[in-house]
Amino acid sequence: MSYNRKPIPTRILIFGASGHIGGPLATFLTREAPSIGLRLASSDETRAAELRKAFPAAEVVVADYSEPASLLKAVDRMEGVFVVTPAGTDERMATTNLVEALKASGSLVHLIRLVAIYPDANPRRIPPSLAFLFQHSIAKQILDESDLPVTYLNCGATFMDNFLRRGQAESIRRERKFVWPERLVPWIDTRDIGEVAGHLLLSDNHRHIGQLHTINNGHDLLRFHQVAELLSEVLGEPVSYDSSKEAFFATYAQLGPIRQLIWDFLQYEQDNEVIWSRNDFVERTLGRKPTTLREWLIEHRDAILKNQPAS
Repeated sequence: MSYNRKPIPTRILIFGASGHIGGPLATFLTREAPSIGLRLASSDETRAAELRKAFPAAEVVVADYSEPASLLKAVDRMEGVFVVTPAGTDERMATTNLVEALKASGSLVHLIRLVAIYPDANPRRIPPSLAFLFQHSIAKQILDESDLPVTYLNCGATFMDNFLRRGQAESIRRERKFVWPERLVPWIDTRDIGEVAGHLLLSDNHRHIGQLHTINNGHDLLRFHQVAELLSEVLGEPVSYDSSKEAFFATYAQLGPIRQLIWDFLQYEQDNEVIWSRNDFVERTLGRKPTTLREWLIEHRDAILKNQPAS
């Protein structure tokens, strides 16, 4: 018997392939393993059409976790599967449907499931208003009980591209002010997450199956006032910092009622920040240093300051 004994998938399915993690995974597999049969899934037909243009060699399907028939079609003959679900997904429904489809297919060799949980956290400490956001533990329980070959990638970090996706750059652009609640948190580039998932799918090391790997870039463990200082250095001009609730609600007024939920969630993170620490799992998996926040900010400086008149 060989030392490593996980078959390497010859056909791989990526759920959420049009997203900021599934997309980089699809790019990585297209580049590093072009012989693999790649199937990309999106729940939106418009995005599926965009995927067909971006990845002409891949098969693209429309699949929805709430529609079992679409899941059966998506997972058919797939040996490797990457799963990510939108925030607020009813995981009991979605994961149960997915497990049933995977078992019906019978072809699964390795499933990578992206989660965001506090390891060993007591669910009774989660504020009732946030319970619907903390469903990944439900998904994990269902997958654990399914006995399917699963590896969990736990995002113990803030995504660097939140600057562009969550509107965090707007106040920086307008006022050279960074508005976000204070807390201590690691960071990670979502492109590195996609690449980690790709390395695991292409690995023959069976020991990853059944494991939960908490991931961050192993470098940045920062409070947000320190991030403002880093922004000042990268942008070459002072960026102030405001962590107040008043500034948060004014800056993100376009979010409407969801502002309170985000605020409550970030306060929960602050109350539990002691659990996070830097680790080198991403570096060991990639065989290189992961992207640092400074490097990411330098790369995306123009995007952060777009539409800004030249000084």
